Amino acid sequence: MKKLQINPKEVFKSIGILCLYFFLQFLLAIIYVVLTELKVLPFNDSLYNFFVYVFMSLSISLIYIKTIIKDFKDFRHNYKAILKTTFNYWLKGLFISYLGSIIITMFNLPEVTNQSEVVSLLKDNLLLSSFMTIILAPITEELFFRRGLRKFTNNKHLYAFTSGLIFGGLHLITSIHGLNDLPMLLYLIPYSSLGVAFAYAYYDTDNIYGSICLHAMHNSISIILSLFLTGGIL
Repeated sequence: MKKLQINPKEVFKSIGILCLYFFLQFLLAIIYVVLTELKVLPFNDSLYNFFVYVFMSLSISLIYIKTIIKDFKDFRHNYKAILKTTFNYWLKGLFISYLGSIIITMFNLPEVTNQSEVVSLLKDNLLLSSFMTIILAPITEELFFRRGLRKFTNNKHLYAFTSGLIFGGLHLITSIHGLNDLPMLLYLIPYSSLGVAFAYAYYDTDNIYGSICLHAMHNSISIILSLFLTGGIL
């Protein structure tokens, strides 16, 4: 059994990556507002989110360009094994996610802000929002939350749950405003389960493309279901 090791240097790097995630969102929001004031870009929620994700995905890709190149070479030769491993973890994460959704239904909790915002963006601009959700979001989130936190510990379970819970928590941050909203933390089950699953897959395969591909597939399925369930915008 491996002895649990926490690498202080990598802990600070991981914290730095998380801080960068928030800083980039803050900075890009300011830049977008300035551009709208200068009439360079129109003020539009879909365009704003697309703008943010484009530059966040480019920024984090530049930081981990060596990982992207190395993993791509490996993925070309071993994509079947990598995708199979990731797919199996995705199925487990999906099962737990659905169990969490059943529990949430039993408590009759309101919909989280994140979900309603996604549906709203799809209605506003289907093409732009779909590209952001299926392509840009998986690249950005897997590099930030899977690759960015990967090396702070040698313990697979600690890494996976830390990555997943942070990932899931960020989807709830705008839905909890006080103690009365604490039951909304139950949404951590469906939102974190897939993050945990993708983290386990990345740990086992040591290849970021598996989790990016399955994340993209999951978001594609979610978009299709959302469109049909909310009035069929297709």
